Amino acid sequence: MGVPIPATDKQALRRRYRQARRALSAQDQRRHAEAVAGQVLSHLAPDTTVVATYLARDGEVDLKLAIQGLWERGITVAVPVLAGRSMRFAEYRSDTPMVCNRFGIAEPGQPVTVVPGVVLAPLVAFDEHGTRLGMGGGYYDRYFDAVAIQERVGIAHECQRVVELPRTPRDVRLTAVVTENGRQVFQ
Repeated sequence: MGVPIPATDKQALRRRYRQARRALSAQDQRRHAEAVAGQVLSHLAPDTTVVATYLARDGEVDLKLAIQGLWERGITVAVPVLAGRSMRFAEYRSDTPMVCNRFGIAEPGQPVTVVPGVVLAPLVAFDEHGTRLGMGGGYYDRYFDAVAIQERVGIAHECQRVVELPRTPRDVRLTAVVTENGRQVFQ
């Protein structure tokens, strides 16, 4: 893996783990997406009505299969919509007109805001304590700090796991993480 990166260098950690997920083969990406979808769908509470997800890019685990499974169960699916430095979730259906935000990420063009009970959050890296390293904008941490979400589930490839990440008081821990190897719950 090369020279170890100090745990305090978040930008270097982001570069390393974004490269690791991008380096996965298309076959591995598909296999991981299938495994993660199965885990996500099998661990939903029966009374789940709204699940926030994301539209994959840059080597993130693709949740299309999970989204399809949620729709088949009649569960409302939501995706992030950015406004300035804040984020909210808007209903997402197969026919939702999409636009690209300033980061080039697709989001609903005429958002219908919903509050999810479960958030499936993308990440760059995660650790054994439920610490999530994101892209650095703080959108998910601010959202989790402002809205009481019972299930904050990180979605990742196993190659994004680290022993321990740097953590600040602003970082909101995940309640679980799902990779192709299964689901881990954090206390």
